[in-house]
Amino acid sequence: MSDDATIGFYDRQTEAYRKVAEGFDNDALRRMMRDLPPGAHVLDLGCGPGQDSRLLARAGFRVTAMDASAEMVRQAGLEPGVTTRHATFADLDDAAAFDAVWASFSLLHAPKSDFPAHLAAIRRALKPGGTLVLSLKTGTGESRDRLGRFYAFYEEDELASLLAAAGFVVADTRRGRAKGMAGTEDPHVTMTAHA
Repeated sequence: MSDDATIGFYDRQTEAYRKVAEGFDNDALRRMMRDLPPGAHVLDLGCGPGQDSRLLARAGFRVTAMDASAEMVRQAGLEPGVTTRHATFADLDDAAAFDAVWASFSLLHAPKSDFPAHLAAIRRALKPGGTLVLSLKTGTGESRDRLGRFYAFYEEDELASLLAAAGFVVADTRRGRAKGMAGTEDPHVTMTAHA
């Protein structure tokens, strides 16, 4: 994410976002944790204030939490066992470093034109056979919400095609609806894919 308005929003609203995020029932995270080997290294890409990083670290996984918001990264770094990285999606340059990448409602802030490059970088960052769990809001196009945050929306078949083009094999697709900070209840999709 490199949109200054979106990053600024999260820098200013970290605590409010944390409260909303902690109320989100994350079955996808529990499923991913069940499937990973003990001590697996997980990249929480677009980690926010670190609520998922905390759960991963407390479950015994090695966690790298990465976000473009300096305040979000600061919050995530308060949890013992979480290594933080203040960086944008475009800064991801690791090679075969992670067993899994957890990208929960983060890449939806990247322009659609940049999305294929981000998926390619994630695939390079994963160990062979590694897991990507990706959640995005469904829909079409790009827009800003009433809070000024930039969003890119994807239909399921579009997302599956982009993952396949990046060399991923989709293993599972789940759909849902959730209410976010803007107050709207939006449809979303979570795809689990393997490198």
